[in-house]
Amino acid sequence: MLGQLRRIVQDVAQEPILNKAMAGLVSSVKHAMETECCSVYLADYKQQHFMLMATDGLNQDAVGKVAIGFSEGLIGWVGQREEPINLAQAHLHPRFKVTPEVSEDSFSAFLGCPIIHHRKVLGVLTIQQAAERVFSEDEESFLVTLGVQLASVLANAEMRDAATRITPFSQQGSQFHGLPGSPGMAIGEAYVAQPASDFAAISLKRAEDPEKELALFYRAVKITKAEFNRLAERMSSHLPADALAIFDVYHQLLDAASLGREIEIQITDGWCAKSALKRVVERFARQFDDMDDPYLRERGLDIRDLGQRVLNNLLDTEQRRAKLPDKVVLVADEVTATMLAEIPREQLVAVVSLRGSVNSHAAIMARALGIPAVMGVSELPLLHWHAQRVIVDGYQGHILLSPSEALCHEYQRLITEDVALNARYMEEISLPSASKCGEQFKFMVNSGLAVELENVHAQYTDGVGLYRTEFPFIIRDQFPTEQDQVDLYAQVLGSYPGKTVVMRTLDVGGDKALPYFSIIEENPFLGWRGIRLTLDHPEIFLVQIRAMIRANIDHDNLHILLPMICDLHEVDEAIRLVKQACFELSDELEITLPLPKIGVMIEVPSTLYLLPELAAKVDFCSVGTNDLTQYLLAVDRNNARVANLYDALHPSVLRALYRLGQDAQALHFPISICGELGGEPAGVLLLAAMGFRRFSMNSSNLARIKWLLRRVELAELQQLLTEVLQCHSPKQIRAEVQRFLEHKQLLTQLRA
Repeated sequence: MLGQLRRIVQDVAQEPILNKAMAGLVSSVKHAMETECCSVYLADYKQQHFMLMATDGLNQDAVGKVAIGFSEGLIGWVGQREEPINLAQAHLHPRFKVTPEVSEDSFSAFLGCPIIHHRKVLGVLTIQQAAERVFSEDEESFLVTLGVQLASVLANAEMRDAATRITPFSQQGSQFHGLPGSPGMAIGEAYVAQPASDFAAISLKRAEDPEKELALFYRAVKITKAEFNRLAERMSSHLPADALAIFDVYHQLLDAASLGREIEIQITDGWCAKSALKRVVERFARQFDDMDDPYLRERGLDIRDLGQRVLNNLLDTEQRRAKLPDKVVLVADEVTATMLAEIPREQLVAVVSLRGSVNSHAAIMARALGIPAVMGVSELPLLHWHAQRVIVDGYQGHILLSPSEALCHEYQRLITEDVALNARYMEEISLPSASKCGEQFKFMVNSGLAVELENVHAQYTDGVGLYRTEFPFIIRDQFPTEQDQVDLYAQVLGSYPGKTVVMRTLDVGGDKALPYFSIIEENPFLGWRGIRLTLDHPEIFLVQIRAMIRANIDHDNLHILLPMICDLHEVDEAIRLVKQACFELSDELEITLPLPKIGVMIEVPSTLYLLPELAAKVDFCSVGTNDLTQYLLAVDRNNARVANLYDALHPSVLRALYRLGQDAQALHFPISICGELGGEPAGVLLLAAMGFRRFSMNSSNLARIKWLLRRVELAELQQLLTEVLQCHSPKQIRAEVQRFLEHKQLLTQLRA
């Protein structure tokens, strides 16, 4: 049965057209379960009904025409209860609805199972039989298991089907939804970075120039054959001749007399090279899959492996030849710092990351650059996006593919309004950093991704509250030398003369990987990252500290920040190494170098209860609200499936921050906020009421936050905080903050 399940799900996943996928599904299920009828109904939430999408056993003329309301009939009942319904005499049940168009009078037994994805009912899968009987527990279990496996595949199929209907000349386009990752709006052309190289990601498309497609295919085949030659040569001393023969088989399959010829025919018939490859490889592989002989069935795997290699080289060739559009909307499975660095900043207008959530590293980088981003859009195959005109709404998390001219015009008007709002904020950026009642604040910037952009407003800030040193490590192909780091750090320190620059030691691991230092862990966010990694590799830590201290000689404004601290021993060991580096340099340079101030990140919950001990060991602390929220709520902030649970305005997070602020004030322990919460209007209002006075944020938020705090008084913020701390959900908290901003007539002037 497991093999049948896999086959059914695989067939649905590989079919690019939703109607055909559903038709294949019901036929396969009917055959596998040896029943007389199988049907699938899909939910339409706009119309509030289930539409019959495919059937094998009911009237085919009813497909796409018969709709059953969410509260009607047995189908609606399955959707409402969100559990299987198993009936021997369905027509006698009070919820049974007579629908003459489907012609189901001959069926008595009924088993319906909901298809649920992310708590949302996508549809209902049913089987029926003429005999009056209750379907067995095994049959019910099979259908439930199938429904669970189909859920994400069906969500994919719906997205793929919508995307394949889009052309550059669509009148309305199509809208998709994700998580708002970085505020703002942009219109540009989608550029797919590192497209997913699997056949499930390939939609069937026609091509206008067969000769060009043939040239691409021939080049990919040439590269693939060369790869096989290298592999065979490398393995020749390790494998017997009969095992090496597989490479000869691969060569023969690619020749014109075999698969190669079939693919050429498909391209000549008008299919693009990728589509032709997909059609031929999947057809041949399935023929082998259906054979009884085990040896021959294995050849289906060989054909898929061969096709995968050709596809990889075909996509790679297309990627290298692609020209960047003037306005790039970067689309990737997961956006990385390297991808961002490869696109000129003047051309990059927005980011779309299929994976990740609002506080994943990709979103943080987008906010640092001041460009809109939408995260966790869907599992829609990447290649559907390429070269399409796209509107990205980073406020709402909306993406519009191939939008109409009217929509583009409307969004362009909103973009112009945004520019005007930012200009209004900038008018006050040089004014004092104080509330309406005169309470003083320090505003610093988070830096490290795009220094030249982040330093634009250097004269209006109180320095750098968080310099992320990992980015210079990430974009290289080896560890930077001590002198490389000295040159870079000196440039940053020199950009803020007389102002504090807080440099965080190397913080990699989790969602920040070094290409030359692979860390493979099942749970990287709870694993080897931050200070844990660098203390285990003092040769990396000491070189970086030496570089920081050397760069600081002519500037004397360096503070060092230690990430991911969870116990006091880590602090002691890090301080020992910092002192060692300082002593060694003083000896080498024959001068007395002062020990920089040292601080710790408050981002692991254990440090919330170690504040008195930390205050006795270090000079300051900085709260990383992103990771602190993640660990307090036990939510992976990169996981789109649980992204709705990640919220820095969760009552528990705010109460922890309030306690932290009170404790730090009582200890006279300098504390600042460097997480994303301090750069958001709701967050900074509540944090200011808690007693926090130092905020470090992305430079793109600086003018807006300063503008906002200049219009509020501390007493009214404290009253707001009292009400917020009594709330039981993030939704309630946001409502309280919104009412406050409306009362102050500030809401319409803060697009957030």
